[in-house]
Amino acid sequence: MTPLDPELDPALVHREATQWIWVPEDARVLERPGFLLVAYPEHFATPTVATRWAPGFDDVDAVLAGARLLRRPHVDFSEISGGPLEEALVARGAELTETLTVLATPLDPLPALDPPIDVEVGPAVSLAERRAAEAISVAAFGGTARDDETLASDDWSGHVVARRDGAVVGVAGLTLTSVSARLWGAAVAPEARHTGVYRALLGHRLRTGAEAGRALALVKGRVETSAPVLARAGFASYGEVRAYRLASGG
Repeated sequence: MTPLDPELDPALVHREATQWIWVPEDARVLERPGFLLVAYPEHFATPTVATRWAPGFDDVDAVLAGARLLRRPHVDFSEISGGPLEEALVARGAELTETLTVLATPLDPLPALDPPIDVEVGPAVSLAERRAAEAISVAAFGGTARDDETLASDDWSGHVVARRDGAVVGVAGLTLTSVSARLWGAAVAPEARHTGVYRALLGHRLRTGAEAGRALALVKGRVETSAPVLARAGFASYGEVRAYRLASGG
């Protein structure tokens, strides 16, 4: 495991990571004592997510009841990192669907990433570029592609795409909070992997965060893919969070 960065306060990193919950306008939300349940649009790879756990919470049945109320057949219990809830999920035979490493790095100084000079990173400038970026994202993370009308109307201000020879070969997301630059959704086309596209996307977003005056960059990276790359880029590990899936019984 990468050692903690002495320049970052672990409590700050953990607080920023815990507060990282995205709820789009077209999602349905159910707030209950002890947890938050979000029903995302059906095209999402994980359309129903439970999160924001109260300390000591372990009432799995309450979460499943909420999913049934929202007419969702499954629910993903996210941001699990030990304790009675994880014990209850394992005892129920829940499927472990994802393990993420919480990683962070200061934005001063920026890491030296040496991105390739033939990759350009910037906003998607056309519907065709959005469509190409969507296909890359779905291939990497699952879900189903949005139709052209939705792609054209959705807010893409947080996205950037990577281009090589004019073709979109990668996509990534960035959200700025008052303290951190949250990096998310980085995906590279299969034919362009291991050619520096990921580093180019990473470097662009880190520079954007630094120029905006943010103190740190924060990522939740898959342990089997992006987390090792980020560790090599100088990110430090601040623990792991897991996601489990159960059928709601509805």
